[in-house]
Amino acid sequence: MFMRMRKHWIVLLVMLALLVAGCSQAPKIVRVAGTIVNRHGRPVSNGALIIGSSMAETSKAGHFTISAPAGDNKAVLLVQGYRPQIVPLTLGEESQTVTITAELDKPSRRSGSTVDYLLLLDSLYKTDISNESGFTYLTGAEMKEAALVHAGIVDLETAVQYLSPAAMKRLCELLRIRHIVWIQKDLDKHLQIFSANSGRITSIPFEESRGVRKLAAPLASFSKGTRQFAEEKPRGIEANLAKEVRAYMEQLYDVTYTGRDIRRIKRIAEPVIAVSERPNLQFTFGILETSEYNAYALPGGYIYITRPLLEMLDSDDELAAVLAHESAHITHVHAIKSYERQVALTVAGIFLAVATGDAESSFDFVRIIGNIITEGYSKEQEYDADLTGLRYISRAGYDPEGMVSLLTKLQDLEYRLTGGRRGYSRTHPATQNRIKQVKAELSTIEYYQFLDQYLLSL
Repeated sequence: MFMRMRKHWIVLLVMLALLVAGCSQAPKIVRVAGTIVNRHGRPVSNGALIIGSSMAETSKAGHFTISAPAGDNKAVLLVQGYRPQIVPLTLGEESQTVTITAELDKPSRRSGSTVDYLLLLDSLYKTDISNESGFTYLTGAEMKEAALVHAGIVDLETAVQYLSPAAMKRLCELLRIRHIVWIQKDLDKHLQIFSANSGRITSIPFEESRGVRKLAAPLASFSKGTRQFAEEKPRGIEANLAKEVRAYMEQLYDVTYTGRDIRRIKRIAEPVIAVSERPNLQFTFGILETSEYNAYALPGGYIYITRPLLEMLDSDDELAAVLAHESAHITHVHAIKSYERQVALTVAGIFLAVATGDAESSFDFVRIIGNIITEGYSKEQEYDADLTGLRYISRAGYDPEGMVSLLTKLQDLEYRLTGGRRGYSRTHPATQNRIKQVKAELSTIEYYQFLDQYLLSL
């Protein structure tokens, strides 16, 4: 009996020790207030201090407030027009005040040759890229320190998702890189390639065989200019759906495809699509002449907005938010993902019908389009379209607050039309939750907007 109790106590003590150890791993977050001054003691007002994922901009008096983990930190000080400064900080466990002296040194040109590609690829996946691939390259790990020292960028992989094309181009110049390459997780087997020469992003499909991603050939071809900016064509199920979209919508609505309003929509959408995951896809825009307040994103690049919703929008920023949200549904192929998930048991039959040209398959595709119109996308996909659209409009140069004002108007409209009893769709998240999520993301957007301006100042 005593031995059994002793064993229980030992187990409990071990578990308690593990629990304490686990708790001790989380550093205490402390509030740090301070002032940034130059060598002469004058305040620096156009700077920002970055610690981890937190950033604080300085006021006109050079003051800042930031929250950071206690202990040793490596802060990054960015002042527009000057090279980044790494600032070692040792923070106690209580709130404290610090003064940081900014070494305002002008940026210097990096020596050495220009590299063809900066590859921001997950090291867990194998590729066929080697020194014999026909181009020069560096990995994100190899360029991490240079990105911090010369551009003040802590996380390259995330930065390329948020920076504007102009800032990306300046980043390439600072790092002496011709192209930046990454793989967007939301678009299956497609490389995203930013070209410093053109200032554009393009998307190129790649093959995968036995767990090895075949990237060498498409990158070699792209570096020679033979595959750049080719128009993307929908494939598979998306291509078959796209064949049915226009006729289906024109059976339901009177649709306007030309005129001043369409030209405005195209003008506003162009920079949004250019920074998306599918910049090579040709989009079609239409205005639905109906009394509804709605917008639809359909496979193959079709975006429709109803006349009342278009007229309700007060600014280009709000219209850009609508177009960005809808284009995100298309660029992240939400319709195809939903369809494959919902009818997984019949996917093989659909592929067989497509392969054999079975006339009955068109009925299935028309029904799918109808489901998108009547039921919409899932809650998860709506949240994704909001956050992705927010990122798009920020990168494209529109005011991110346009997304907030758009959602606020939709919430007001919802209450006016329904008395607050229900939302637009059973599948749509509550509008107030969408607003909360977008507002929470604005701090990240502001972080990269400052970084954008900083890079352009160098």
